[in-house]
Amino acid sequence: MVEQRAGYTRSHIVDYRKRKSSMPRYSAEQLAGILAGKLVGAGDVAIDNVRSLDSAGEGDVAFLRDAGRKADALKCKAAVLVTPIVLEGYAGTQIVCADPDMAMVTVLEAFAEERFPRPSGISPRASVSPSARLGCGVAIGDHAIIGDRTVLGDEVIIYPHVYIASDCRIGARTVLYAQASVHDRVTVGEDCIIRYSAVIGSDGFGFIQRGGRHVKVPQAGTVRIGNRVEIGSLSTVDRATMDETVIEDGTKIDSHCHVAHNCRIGPDCIMAGGAKLAGSVRLGRGVICAEGSGVSDHITVGDGAILGAAAGVAADVPAGAFVHGMPARPAPEQRRIWALLGRLPQMAEKLRQLEKQLEDLRA
Repeated sequence: MVEQRAGYTRSHIVDYRKRKSSMPRYSAEQLAGILAGKLVGAGDVAIDNVRSLDSAGEGDVAFLRDAGRKADALKCKAAVLVTPIVLEGYAGTQIVCADPDMAMVTVLEAFAEERFPRPSGISPRASVSPSARLGCGVAIGDHAIIGDRTVLGDEVIIYPHVYIASDCRIGARTVLYAQASVHDRVTVGEDCIIRYSAVIGSDGFGFIQRGGRHVKVPQAGTVRIGNRVEIGSLSTVDRATMDETVIEDGTKIDSHCHVAHNCRIGPDCIMAGGAKLAGSVRLGRGVICAEGSGVSDHITVGDGAILGAAAGVAADVPAGAFVHGMPARPAPEQRRIWALLGRLPQMAEKLRQLEKQLEDLRA
């Protein structure tokens, strides 16, 4: 049983598996109030699900995010439609919002809170070091492990089977999903999300070759993650050899990505699924690494640059550039190369014909 320590008491140790039995149920009028939208039609219509324009029906709310799909929206059978414009002839209730994309985010958050409830309290089946410090409102699920001298900020959520090693710092309101692991001396900021089976602070892949053998270089550094960072499932962020691997505020990393040792990722970057950074890469502010892109070691990518899908970056990329291909080139140049590749068989045949004509002239 967890003993009383700073930040919480025995009274906080509850069965974190308690769940609300019912799904959320809103009226159209309530949703309009939440979204600060204009209600057009009946306000007492009940909503208990969120669906797309094509599949919505009775009891559902749907979203017209693009006014160009007006014809599709008029066919929609949703009980409530959130729309940027009033649709004349729509059979259901409408909520008119200037920004239906953000309205969709707000509604999905409300439904997700009910349908994917978080742990509450501290499970007696968790292992929390007596020297760990827990802030107010921390929740820890079954079989999670919290190491020595680790500090969890207020309202941190730890799902079952999470491993947090010794001397870590986890900022307020950060959420770690099942089987995520954070290794020794790692710092994670506030309002972060670390998803299922992500690994933060694993050993960097460092070796030197001596006598035909690979000699391991101990990775004695750490990882520092800023605020509002999201790291997707099965992604890894390696610790630095001596200093820090750094991910700055607001960066979002998709699933199956890899950030090698000594990298520094600037604020508000995006790494889509399967993107990979080799050691000591530097990304500036707002860089986008599209799906499957890869960056060689010690490369610098400037602010606002875009690495296209499956781009292989082997040289520095200037700020604002858009590169594609393997090796990565400026996108317009790479598109011309791709266009020529499709014509290579005909060009090769024409070259053979010209060579034969030249041989005939010489004969």
